[in-house]
Amino acid sequence: MSNKKVISAKDFISKATRIIDISGFDDEKIAVRIKPVSLMTMMTNGKLGNELLPLVQGLFKQSQSKSVMDSKLMENTENLQIIMSLMDRVCEEVLVEPTFDEIGEYLTDTQKQEIFTAAQGTIEATKPSIQE
Repeated sequence: MSNKKVISAKDFISKATRIIDISGFDDEKIAVRIKPVSLMTMMTNGKLGNELLPLVQGLFKQSQSKSVMDSKLMENTENLQIIMSLMDRVCEEVLVEPTFDEIGEYLTDTQKQEIFTAAQGTIEATKPSIQE
């Protein structure tokens, strides 16, 4: 018989999530907890339309240190609306504590950008490759 101990839900959640710092409302940083996200799961669940994939790929091809707001993709008004919608959807999906439902309407664009950027590592690992 194995001496392995089953992980508790609390410990599992602790390992699966991480705390990141985002800009506060003054010259401060505030901490939020995020979880990993899968674009494929978001698309499958209807939280992200397949039409967003080419734009998402363009965003994630740039350096993680480069702001989405500085992207050439932001020069097009239609892309801007899509990107802002995408950032909201990703923030809604990844925010664990506090939740997007609790703070979404108060998040600044900068804060959304920081959460979105922090989520890139987990998104990059799960995004499908598309032939160019």
